[in-house]
Amino acid sequence: MKGSFHASAAALVAVSTFATGAAAQETPAAESQVLAEILVTASKREEKLQSVPASIVAVTADTMAKQQILQIKDFEQFAPSLNFQSGDEARLFNFSIRGVGSESFSVGVEPSVSTIVDGVVYTRPGAAFDGLGDLERVEVLNGPQGTLQGKNASAGAVVIITKRPNRDEFEAKVDYTIAEDNDHNASLMLTGPVSDTLAYRMYSYYKRADGQVINVSNGDTVNDVEGYGARGKLEFEPKEGVNLLLSADYTYRKSGCCGEPIRVPAASGNVTAGFTGAAIGPDSNEVNFNTLQEGHQENSGVSLEGNFEVGELTLTSLTAYRSYEDYAIRDRDGTNAPFTGVTAQQLFEATHPGIGQADATVLLDDLLVNSLSFACRDGVCGESNNLEMNDTFSQEFRLTSPGGGFFDYLLGLYYYDSAVERDVTIAGVRSNIAGNVSFPTPTSVVVNRATAYVLADMLTKVDTVNKAVFGNFNIRPADRLTLTAGFRYLRDELKWNHKKVTGPNGDHIGGGVGANPAGQAMAGANLGTPQFNAIREFSDDALIGKLSAKYEFTPDLLVYGSWARGYKGQAVDADIFLSQDGFNASPVAPEESRAWEGGFRSSFLERRVQFNVTYYDTVFSGYQTASTGVDGSGSPVLRSAGKLFTKGVETDVSVRPLEGLTLTAHAEFSDAEFGDLFVTATQNLKGGVPLNAPETKYGFTGAYDFGVGAWEATFAANYSHTSETLFTNLADATNPNSPWLRPAYDIANASISLTSPSEKYRAVLFVKNLFDEHYVSSLRRISGSVGGGGAVAQSIPRDFDRYFGMTLSVGF
Repeated sequence: MKGSFHASAAALVAVSTFATGAAAQETPAAESQVLAEILVTASKREEKLQSVPASIVAVTADTMAKQQILQIKDFEQFAPSLNFQSGDEARLFNFSIRGVGSESFSVGVEPSVSTIVDGVVYTRPGAAFDGLGDLERVEVLNGPQGTLQGKNASAGAVVIITKRPNRDEFEAKVDYTIAEDNDHNASLMLTGPVSDTLAYRMYSYYKRADGQVINVSNGDTVNDVEGYGARGKLEFEPKEGVNLLLSADYTYRKSGCCGEPIRVPAASGNVTAGFTGAAIGPDSNEVNFNTLQEGHQENSGVSLEGNFEVGELTLTSLTAYRSYEDYAIRDRDGTNAPFTGVTAQQLFEATHPGIGQADATVLLDDLLVNSLSFACRDGVCGESNNLEMNDTFSQEFRLTSPGGGFFDYLLGLYYYDSAVERDVTIAGVRSNIAGNVSFPTPTSVVVNRATAYVLADMLTKVDTVNKAVFGNFNIRPADRLTLTAGFRYLRDELKWNHKKVTGPNGDHIGGGVGANPAGQAMAGANLGTPQFNAIREFSDDALIGKLSAKYEFTPDLLVYGSWARGYKGQAVDADIFLSQDGFNASPVAPEESRAWEGGFRSSFLERRVQFNVTYYDTVFSGYQTASTGVDGSGSPVLRSAGKLFTKGVETDVSVRPLEGLTLTAHAEFSDAEFGDLFVTATQNLKGGVPLNAPETKYGFTGAYDFGVGAWEATFAANYSHTSETLFTNLADATNPNSPWLRPAYDIANASISLTSPSEKYRAVLFVKNLFDEHYVSSLRRISGSVGGGGAVAQSIPRDFDRYFGMTLSVGF
């Protein structure tokens, strides 16, 4: 990798030299031939993207419409540093930036990449993956962003800005998208003035689509989605210098998420093609489930932003409250084996021979920390029943001086209070204890012992309070030179309430085989992972910041360099199969980063060409990660494990060679590897690669606007390449032949649109995955405790197969 990395950097220097020479040949260009300027607010001030001394990728609503960016995961098509990862539950969907993301999804671990919508930090990453629309733009901020972007963002941030009310005139727009797989998406937007001082905006949507996975047991699709939601805004400006914006939103999403076909089978047993009857391999979109998948997400929030002019200063207040709920039931073994869920009678038969269902239900109710109504569905309990709930209140104050001049500044206070609760019940057959199950034929299984039926039940709560004071200062000591210094002093306070119980025969992960948790010798039982009823409290203080310098040789050429310190707070291992070692290790130390960055931003040929290059070099210390057994059946242990080194080059080129035609190219060449990182006492992953961190990503987009009579047509296309990527099994970080390596893949999309002269009507025909190349969103292991030792499951994206669609829009 190092050779290709240096070769790529050298190539970029050569291109830079050519571009600088080309700039000397500038000729006047008409306004319609220049590249559009994009304004961003990454520094809490509105600035031209090309003048910001930081690595930012921004895309506007117009570009998203032309390129048919239909879902949040599509953002990675225009930001090569951004990588999306799905999971076996919708709450686990997340991003990584520059190869760094979250490798543990415990509710006690904060994300490395912050998701921010209209200035409000979303506590749980999965909360932002539905219901977005009516967007103004999206900004991907690369590198540590904790100084100004609210809650800690050690790797970067995805900032989403929705549109404000139109205070000048009434507008309305109806969009309807139809695509293959019964994909329907309808939305309505209304906006306009109520009076000279009050304006509104309302956006609502409904969508549904069949999933891309087929359950061969009944022929139904899995991962079906149905959702709806609304967002409303009221903007009030009672007098000059006072502006209030009240926003509220609600979304609901129902999905049988997430069915994942088997990519690599187990050596024998239930996780095989012979047993399941479903296709296996990279091209498979089939499963054979005997558990009805069920899930929903509910997400709501309200915020009030106030901007008040105080002399020459602007005082900003942003108050927000958000609530999030995610519920899921899934087939844990991923097959038609009867390994997911138990009845109360099955669970207590070994310790209470002959017990009936009614009496066993009473015993189970006494045992559980969650309610029976949560833990059981139609008499079957522990079908990986999972409920995550989050309530967050945040308050930010900022005092901003006028920009420009010799000196300007921003000062702020921040308060964040989040309560996250996760309730989980997992029960079923533990098949990896010898003798518990047998396979009389390749397609049948028998449970041989009552002690094979196991259970774990957990209720865990993590309350986090974050308080901070922050500031950002710009000094211009000489013409064209700007020096910037920012700081954030923060205090994190964390309270963890963890309750967990184990069934009478143990659980799926526990050791001590041959005895049950009561200490009785019983073949096939296990002691189970420890039971907990504990409350622990922690706190930490940190000072982070950023320094940068930029020099503008001309209005169209600047160079910059920066240094930043990132921070990700202490974390706790709030997992249902928490080991005693994991409990003792909590809280793990904060994850800190030191990031150097430098580059240039250039425009030439009278803004018909833009060429930008960034180099970064970041060291993460106390890298937070979790490790389990090789087959996925070991107790996870969250660790502040060691160092991660990341460096790379990011580049983007935009060209407007002739009127109506815009071409862009972007790329990331990265080199990420671990220093000393011990996932066990003896296993050091030094030199290994992190998860979800492709070494190379590049892509091209193009859009051509041309006339068709009085109408305007646009042909748009994009292409992206992603190199091979490791998922799930960190222990394979140094294994070039790992089955958890996703191969490199290439995706192309295209669309053509037609817009009426008044822009009242618009029609778009589009195709996703033009060349029909199969790829996956992520890879996951199936636990060895339910027969999946060595098996790999794959997450199928919406565009696993090529599909066509059409969007119709009517504006008023």
